[in-house]
Amino acid sequence: MTDVQRRWVRQGLLAGVVTLVLGACAVPGLVPVTPAAPFTPAHGPIAARPVPATPDAAKDACAYSYHRTERLAVFSAAVGRDITCALVYNNASPDWANWERPWFIIHGSPNFNWANWKNAVPGRKLIITQALIPSGLAPDWRERGAAGEFEAHARALAANYVAAGLGDSIIRLSHEANGSWTLDGLGNDPAKYGLWKTFWARTVRAMRSVPGANFRFDWTINAPYRAIPFDDYYPGDDVVDIIGADVYDFWAGPGPAPSSPIARWRAQYDQPGGLGALIEYSKQHGKPLSIPEWGISAVGSKGGAGDNPYFVDAIAEVVRTNATAYHSYFDSATDVNILLTDSPRSLNAYRRHFGDHGDSLG
Repeated sequence: MTDVQRRWVRQGLLAGVVTLVLGACAVPGLVPVTPAAPFTPAHGPIAARPVPATPDAAKDACAYSYHRTERLAVFSAAVGRDITCALVYNNASPDWANWERPWFIIHGSPNFNWANWKNAVPGRKLIITQALIPSGLAPDWRERGAAGEFEAHARALAANYVAAGLGDSIIRLSHEANGSWTLDGLGNDPAKYGLWKTFWARTVRAMRSVPGANFRFDWTINAPYRAIPFDDYYPGDDVVDIIGADVYDFWAGPGPAPSSPIARWRAQYDQPGGLGALIEYSKQHGKPLSIPEWGISAVGSKGGAGDNPYFVDAIAEVVRTNATAYHSYFDSATDVNILLTDSPRSLNAYRRHFGDHGDSLG
């Protein structure tokens, strides 16, 4: 996503700062799954070369549910599968104290305490979107981080995650850093890119050094925004466990949006820095793929197609034909995104691919 205001609305849930109120949610009626013609990807074969299976290639179906456990239950009921993997965010903390002690491990409401949700049932997983820094740091934070100044904070964060029973989580550290909207992003010149990736690697090593830590770290880009060469900001195979891309059904490329869902998918997939390029990069580095954020978009919003089962089919094809650690549907209504539960044809497609008997499961 490319709008910073939307990110702060959906991700800025700070314990003790925002009062969170959730109205009653009715479970939508399930839409009968109807037979569909086999999906043929418009971009041609995705898996050009075989990728050896890895322990991370679990193809977990996850979801972002606006940080509410109740809404994840609604999503699970709608898609016909108990979703046991949730995406959460710790990327709006104003200072190191809040950064080290994320709101979702201390919140008093069961609806927002994701540590309690994860620990209540064996096998549940969290994907944690974790900023490199709190929002209040001076502009020289990349230099200071690359020099190791903030490693004690990283160790404190890791210790708090381990103590909360989250030591086996996947950490999306400084996600979408190639974007221009993130507080902890790359910046605008190659020197800053180098400092950023050094800081990223030092943070990973500091967090791994904590007893009980068994994190996996996901290097996630926004595809295909700012097609900076991946090597310029890839932190290294020794610190990256998963390579991911956030992908939405809207047009972020130059010129007008392609006129059809098929043409838009093909253009996005094939763009420099797009999903196709990242898949090949993950293969070159022997890392499983992730799609931590994906979703359909409203008609007229950046060329979105609304209820678009083709996009769901295309994502499923990527997951099915590649060593994929996980993917996460972004089920939240924003100025761009629309709910899967409000989109019957896309919901049918999701259930066909990722429901209890789906064809794209691990």
